[in-house]
Amino acid sequence: MSPSSKPSKRPLMIASVVRSVVAPFLRGCPPVCGIVSLTDVEVSSDLSYANCLVSALKEPGQAVEFLESRHSELQRGLAAALQAFRIPKVRFKIDPRTERGRRIDELLAQ
Repeated sequence: MSPSSKPSKRPLMIASVVRSVVAPFLRGCPPVCGIVSLTDVEVSSDLSYANCLVSALKEPGQAVEFLESRHSELQRGLAAALQAFRIPKVRFKIDPRTERGRRIDELLAQ
């Protein structure tokens, strides 16, 4: 493997920063959502997007809506933390793995 074909560590480093910037906002999610967690952060190889996968005990859709309503504040925090030329656009999605796990638990309980 040549050095130029080695995957960059930069997306992983930026994902870590995104996680640290987003995490405090999770505490502000509405109580109806239950416990909300950031299960994964995937940064695109060109550093243009950071997809944040969100899991909530009760209402993950409302948790995502809340986080999206704080988008501009999150982007400013990320820009301040990274101090880089390219700041990825943060996007929130419900983590599909959580729902799959719930369905499996329901099937096993039957």
